[in-house]
Amino acid sequence: MSGFWSELAHKITLFLLRMLEEHPGKLIGTSLGFFLGLLVVLLGFWKTLVVFVFVGIGFALGKRQDDHKKLFDWLNRFFD
Repeated sequence: MSGFWSELAHKITLFLLRMLEEHPGKLIGTSLGFFLGLLVVLLGFWKTLVVFVFVGIGFALGKRQDDHKKLFDWLNRFFD
């Protein structure tokens, strides 16, 4: 029975890698839609919205760090 599961995992991995090569937008969009739907079902709409707001803020802060921009310059401009 262990061989069945390892073979199944191998086939799924190959399928996902092929789909990522041929249709990256569809795979990523479908995955994000599934994840968002799962969060809405498990947490509810408003809690999911709060999670996505914090993810967006974290992404923006991380992007500033990657671009070698100072966080305090942005905060000073934002609050002045």
